[in-house]
Amino acid sequence: MSIRRTLFWKVAPALVILQLVSVAITAGFIILYAQGAQETLASTALAARVDATAEEIERRTNGLALGADSLDASLRLDLSYRFPDPLILVNLDGSAAEPVWPAPDGFPSESQFEDSTWTEPSFIQLEEAYDDVVIDLSDDDVPGGFASAPLYDAAGFPVGLLVVQPLTRSLDLELSESRTAFRQSVQNGAVLAIAIALLFGALLTWWLVRPVRRMASVVSEMGGDWQATRVDVEGEDEVAQLGQAINDMAERVAESIRTLKDTDRVRRELVANVGHDLRTPLAGIRLHIEEAIRFDQESRPEEARSALGTAQRQVDFVARLIEDLFELSRLEGDRSLLRLEPVPPAELVSELVGMYQSAATSAGVTLETELAHGLPIIHADGTRLIRLMGNLVSNAIRHSSHGDRVVIGVGSNEGALRMTVTDMGSGMDAEQQERLFDRYYRGEDARTRSSSNKRTGLGLAIAKAVAEAHGGRLEVESVKGEGTIMTLSLPLDDQ
Repeated sequence: MSIRRTLFWKVAPALVILQLVSVAITAGFIILYAQGAQETLASTALAARVDATAEEIERRTNGLALGADSLDASLRLDLSYRFPDPLILVNLDGSAAEPVWPAPDGFPSESQFEDSTWTEPSFIQLEEAYDDVVIDLSDDDVPGGFASAPLYDAAGFPVGLLVVQPLTRSLDLELSESRTAFRQSVQNGAVLAIAIALLFGALLTWWLVRPVRRMASVVSEMGGDWQATRVDVEGEDEVAQLGQAINDMAERVAESIRTLKDTDRVRRELVANVGHDLRTPLAGIRLHIEEAIRFDQESRPEEARSALGTAQRQVDFVARLIEDLFELSRLEGDRSLLRLEPVPPAELVSELVGMYQSAATSAGVTLETELAHGLPIIHADGTRLIRLMGNLVSNAIRHSSHGDRVVIGVGSNEGALRMTVTDMGSGMDAEQQERLFDRYYRGEDARTRSSSNKRTGLGLAIAKAVAEAHGGRLEVESVKGEGTIMTLSLPLDDQ
């Protein structure tokens, strides 16, 4: 995976940008709210410097006794290093001496002032100008603002003003350190913000991506084992919901795989069973047809018709066998094939009696019923239950002697509906009971096959499959020479 495609490199830059935007907004508010305070502090500092310069001039010129032009060369040189802006001495009558320009070696970038002309601030014409130091940073009176301080003689009377104008360079000089400190703070804040954003992005990405990576790992493992591998779901947030969705998907995939495997198993078993069980009858059909052809060629029509009749009965047997094999394979492979509907047990028994009363009468067997009171209605596949119970009743009649009774009983206990078919026939020993429901069992008295060869031998195997498809079971109790009890148990809780 490319580094740029990872979630970290999608989250971290966004966090860095957000941090930088946050720093920029914060810096903007700091500039907005601190600008006034900075200018106030700068004005105070400038006022102190201007006042100190005025005192120095008074001390070194004896109060400007000779006027604004009385500055000697030494004092003018010293004053040229005081401010990066021009200094002008103004007499009481408003006349101004030659400006003291900033020294080129002290303020090398300010030499352009030598070509400037002085604009007299209107403020110096007011009496208030001689009361105290004045700092005006606006452009209302003089472009760039000005500063003025009164000059006094030895007796304490005002003799003129010290004016610094404009204040652009002086203000910049006063603010230079704070601006440098502010820029350094912004730079440091940006570096710190980037570092915090990267760290926070890494932690946040790890916290978010770790469960996602676990899920990705589990999903990749699911390809090898959809049955056992699942995502550990913790909490109820979106990540947990994603994990649960993956688990639900895995369950559906696993169920689909199981269904496919069952379907494939049924298909293979059906092919194998059909191949196994059809080999002999098909060979018999072929033999009887060949005999019919031979009898016809020998002008023996009666024998030919008899052979064709036998072949026809074999064909009918094969058709029934294929149908039974297909039904058995479907029942063993997919329980969802059942068509569940409300089935009253009493009506089911009544229908069974109607179906097999004639066969019982012909065999000299009495068909009886024993129904408990208050039988619950069950949800089942009525058609397949009729086939199951019919198979049991048919076998019971066939293995009973003249004068015997076959009893169909229905009751419920322990959360299950129990349907029994009891006969007084020959019964079975333990070995026969153990193998009774085997698909290919052919015992001497096998109850799955008659001497007339009209039955396929799969009846009880199908009956057992129907019972298990309903979540129930089919059991046998038999004593050799005394009879047999076949019991179908169907759970009532799942109905």
